[in-house]
Amino acid sequence: MNKIKTMIHILLLMTGTYTVLHAGDKKALASQGISITRSNDDIDAIRAEYKKINGLKLKTQQFKYENLECVDEGEITYYLQGNEIRKMVEKFVKGDGYTFTEYYFKDGKFIFAIEVVIGGPAIGPETKTEYRYYVKNDKALRQMEGTKIVVPDSKFTEVLANAYKLLKARNAKNFNEVICNFE
Repeated sequence: MNKIKTMIHILLLMTGTYTVLHAGDKKALASQGISITRSNDDIDAIRAEYKKINGLKLKTQQFKYENLECVDEGEITYYLQGNEIRKMVEKFVKGDGYTFTEYYFKDGKFIFAIEVVIGGPAIGPETKTEYRYYVKNDKALRQMEGTKIVVPDSKFTEVLANAYKLLKARNAKNFNEVICNFE
């Protein structure tokens, strides 16, 4: 089983989609003669850009939508520096859940997102989960769930696709077509 796990990690590293490993995974790969380095410089650069963007005085443009095929209601706010989108904030309600996602961009490229998902059954406790996605050249540098670093998964792929779809939605202003078309 450990050999299979090690091979999966090697394949993910070769495709450039998995650069952050847990301590145990690093030891397993090191025993195979493979050296792993974390992308701390890239993460630090993204954190600095995040702080910079949130410190800028940006122009806003907001769109509201409701009764789409895929969500009950929502809104998207674009934050622009000149004509360049630096940040987008999407909030939407679907069923018993609420999602709040901030997307960050540098030079037109998606670099970071923070997503908070709140929901639960109508009767019962509400859950709140926070995800963070660090991105370089449209590849995952790091994915976090709460404070835990996790292996980038389909949630990363979905957030990456949504970031670019929402950029398109601003010009098309056809949110049903852009937001709900996940093909």
